[in-house]
Amino acid sequence: MTWRGNNKYNAKKTETADGKIADSMAEAAYYNQLLRQGVRFTYHQSFEILHSFTLNRKQYSKRVYTPDFCIYEGDNLAKVVDVKGGTATMTDSASLRIAIFMRRYGLPVTVARYDYKTGLFSEEQA
Repeated sequence: MTWRGNNKYNAKKTETADGKIADSMAEAAYYNQLLRQGVRFTYHQSFEILHSFTLNRKQYSKRVYTPDFCIYEGDNLAKVVDVKGGTATMTDSASLRIAIFMRRYGLPVTVARYDYKTGLFSEEQA
């Protein structure tokens, strides 16, 4: 089921197989794929990539990166996935957050691109 009202990227919120609401049809498809595979994962888990700080008496907020999926093997974070639908491009801001995350946590980020015609994902390292 999809909902009316698109976000700024024209993504439609979509219900997953277990009744959760995903931000897009592509994220719902990836979520359902992980469910079928019996993989342990989290959806939209946030990671702090820069602590808050003060400079010249001005306070700057912490910065976070929130990937679409974090896949675990036991208690260890094994894979981080950012899902993109169709021909969606990575914004400069997203690329920067991903690069800082990879440097800080020492783990590559996988970009999973969804092909709406075939219903398949292709994956590449960010």
